[in-house]
Amino acid sequence: MGGIVLVGLGAVAWILIRRRTPKKVLTEGLDPDALIAALDDSLDDLRNEPDPRLAVIAAYARMERALAFEGLARRKAEAPREYLARTLPALGAGAGSVARLTALFEEAKFSPHDVDAGMKDEAIDALEALRDELRAAAATARAAEAVPA
Repeated sequence: MGGIVLVGLGAVAWILIRRRTPKKVLTEGLDPDALIAALDDSLDDLRNEPDPRLAVIAAYARMERALAFEGLARRKAEAPREYLARTLPALGAGAGSVARLTALFEEAKFSPHDVDAGMKDEAIDALEALRDELRAAAATARAAEAVPA
């Protein structure tokens, strides 16, 4: 009887650990060039969006979709800030652009305040900075791989 209880507790513990463990190591198998290309495409679309609120929300959503495509989807219980804190710094992105884009998204999505063209421009600037940071991190990683051990 005690063995059955221990096996049951072990199974529950294993399930809980698996839920909290990412499906892959953050940098394992990622294609930074694909992520950068997705962000480039998003920037073109966002510049053409006439509604600033939709553009700000879309800037964040595009970033999230690009990361999900690379295997870094947001977990159900993660708030936007938790999600970005988990994923983007591991990819070489700076906290500044990420924090700004997230703050703009939260304001556009959840606040009744007006979203103006300035906020749209800020969101696009933050997404551009993120893309540039990812591009620089990818170049650094490639250079490190090219150096013989």
